[in-house]
Amino acid sequence: MSTVDDPDNEIIGRLREKAERLESLESRLRVLEHEREDLLDSKKRLSKELQNYHKSLQEWEWFFEHSVQMLCIAGLDGYFKRVNSAFANALGYSKEELLSRPFVDFVHPDDIAKTARELEGLGAGRDSISFENRYLAKDGSWRWIAWYCPAITNVTTKLFAIARDVTEDRRKEAEILYRASHDSLTGLYNRAAFEESLECAIALQRRNQTGEVVLYLVDIDGFKEVNDQYGHMAGDHLLQVISERFQQIQRAGEMVARVGGDEFAFLVDGTMEEAGSYPFEPLAERMIAQVSQPVELSTGTVTVGCSIGISTFPGTADELGSLMSQADKAMYSVKNSGKNGFRKFDPSLT
Repeated sequence: MSTVDDPDNEIIGRLREKAERLESLESRLRVLEHEREDLLDSKKRLSKELQNYHKSLQEWEWFFEHSVQMLCIAGLDGYFKRVNSAFANALGYSKEELLSRPFVDFVHPDDIAKTARELEGLGAGRDSISFENRYLAKDGSWRWIAWYCPAITNVTTKLFAIARDVTEDRRKEAEILYRASHDSLTGLYNRAAFEESLECAIALQRRNQTGEVVLYLVDIDGFKEVNDQYGHMAGDHLLQVISERFQQIQRAGEMVARVGGDEFAFLVDGTMEEAGSYPFEPLAERMIAQVSQPVELSTGTVTVGCSIGISTFPGTADELGSLMSQADKAMYSVKNSGKNGFRKFDPSLT
């Protein structure tokens, strides 16, 4: 090739180089344009996700703060991290007061140990469902709180709990139980509660083989006459006064109940005493002394007495039925022989 062509070849070479460079730049530009578009799409997606996240967080924050349920966030270190208004209002504290002290400071002393065990369980992966303990409200009252809280996981580091004040539920339950076991007129235990306690005392004696169970059946002498002369309201007042007197004389290990219209019963659980060591006379004498005191009615003063039958397990009785039957026979023996006294059952009364 002639040297005359060299300048042309050089030009062609440079042009080719420029063309290749241009195509490379254009190719790179297209790649960058695609990347830019991808980045813009990613930015839009991230922006959208961020907006959705903030919206969800705002919704959660609104729900947490405005929920009528008691909500809180706590740590295994024993402190509340957040509480909502419903939680603070239920106990009467400010949020700052609740967050500034270990929550165990608010727990009833009798509930601290079980609360600590429940907290340990949450840290070990056991959910807390309907756990109840008592919290001190700012007004000095104790509020029963029921808790629902998922356990700590490898994702969560805090405790997110829903709480419910169940104090009124507890009060109603206690009232129902009280009514089921107590006489509405006198406030003493009723027959059902008395017989249940009597069965428990007998079972305990059988298991431990120590001491004895002593039953006193008490019938008010002269009650019918008061009812007939002064009316049922006077009779009810008389029973209430006698019930109050019986409550005053009962001691530890003794239980008094109204088991019938004008019939009362004392249970002495002597299972911790040595066999045969219980002296039954003093309680019977105290009962007679209390019942024999005059009772003021709106229409005058009345005086009544009482007949008391006593039986023992395992002294003469071998189960609840025979214990009640023997005491009843002993009581009627007293009534038939002059009233206002006491007698312990013996086989001669059969």
